Amino acid sequence: MIDRRTVGAGLAALLLLGGCTVGPDFHPPLADLPARWPGSVAAPAQPDAPWWRSFGDPLLDRLEDEARAANLDLRIAEERLVAARIARDAKHADSLPQVGAQLGYSRNRIGTAGLAGVLAPLLGQSPNAADATIPKGYAFDLYQTDISASWAIDLWGKTRREVEAATAGAAQADAATRGARLSVEAAVAQTYWQWRGLVEERRLALREQALGDRTLAIATALQTRGLATGIDVRAADRERRARQDALLTLDADIARTARALTVLVGRNPDTPPLDATDRFAMPMLAAPAPGIPSDLARRRPDILAAEAALHAATAAIGAAQADFYPSLNLSGLFGIDVLNLADFGWDARTTGVGPVLSIPIFAGGRLQRQLSLRRSEERRAALTYQKTVRDAWREVDDALAMVRTLDRRRVLATIDSLAQTQTVAAIEARYRRGDIAAGPLIEAQAAQTAAERALLRQTIAGALARIQLHVALGG
Repeated sequence: MIDRRTVGAGLAALLLLGGCTVGPDFHPPLADLPARWPGSVAAPAQPDAPWWRSFGDPLLDRLEDEARAANLDLRIAEERLVAARIARDAKHADSLPQVGAQLGYSRNRIGTAGLAGVLAPLLGQSPNAADATIPKGYAFDLYQTDISASWAIDLWGKTRREVEAATAGAAQADAATRGARLSVEAAVAQTYWQWRGLVEERRLALREQALGDRTLAIATALQTRGLATGIDVRAADRERRARQDALLTLDADIARTARALTVLVGRNPDTPPLDATDRFAMPMLAAPAPGIPSDLARRRPDILAAEAALHAATAAIGAAQADFYPSLNLSGLFGIDVLNLADFGWDARTTGVGPVLSIPIFAGGRLQRQLSLRRSEERRAALTYQKTVRDAWREVDDALAMVRTLDRRRVLATIDSLAQTQTVAAIEARYRRGDIAAGPLIEAQAAQTAAERALLRQTIAGALARIQLHVALGG
């Protein structure tokens, strides 16, 4: 017979092992990033105000606030985060003792044929199997109540590693939510400035249409006087129809963009949040301030998510290694089982307490393959992290280069627009003095409108490039 003191000493030794945690510990990887971005100067890494406020547009600010509160994609991502945190808390509960209670009643019947010698005394009958009073079956009530407790001792840190992996999974979901929020913010800003640009292009198209109508009227008048041919009139009319077609295309694009923006801010497509009559104001295009490259690993949601995924994969290795070692479960039971409620009491108690030690002996290679799989997943997560960092580096470089290029183009477009405005002013003065006909003035005004359109497009492109830069920098 095994001495209880020997068993107790063995259990104490196993409990001391409860502080052990097998498997590799996670260390945050070092992001391979440059010391500074090319062509940039040192700047604050992350301003206090939301990034889209740098455009200085109150309507955009309102739309962004609406989207953050009601966008459905963002709300779905937030629910995923809630689920990940619940899963983390549920995994932590596995490390705690489990206690349960149950009450039961059953009506039973046991046949006594062949077992009379054993069951008869228990049933209050004669122990003589030949006694005719012994029934062929016996029906009885069984009342049961018990309280049970169990505790899986985390000898090798399996549960701790699982909690660690679940915590990293929650961090990954949090980073994914931040990424979804940044994507929604960027989509709202991009769609808003596209809509603003289209509305302003329509205003310029209406001006061009008015100039075309005036050209057609002049050509028709000249033809009446014999100073122009039908070819001139038909050419002017063809240009007028082309401008009308362009207006129809613009109207369709404006409506489509407005509907897209409506859905982004969480409204139904038939309730647009925009008014095309709002006065247009050019966006403020502040100089880019990318900060230092090392900030990127703390700001970009995809890098944070990749790091969390690597953390979870590393912790999973430890959980898989713990499966190779014995597991210990302590359990206890206290219950009362009676055939008659009148017998319910302390004398009817049933108790049990003790450990259960499970030792893996043969699993057909399953444990080793699971460990190999977890190690492969950890290597893949490490490679994914490296790729994510390099892609982020490239995206920031590309966005910075695009912003600088578009800024130079916008300067050239601004110079050309100012020059065309001055030209129109000079020609208009000559026209008013009667030195020239209306034709040169209309041509100059058309050139001025084209220059304004070019400047508008470069400005909108600059705003979109800055949005892309903010996304590349993580917001």
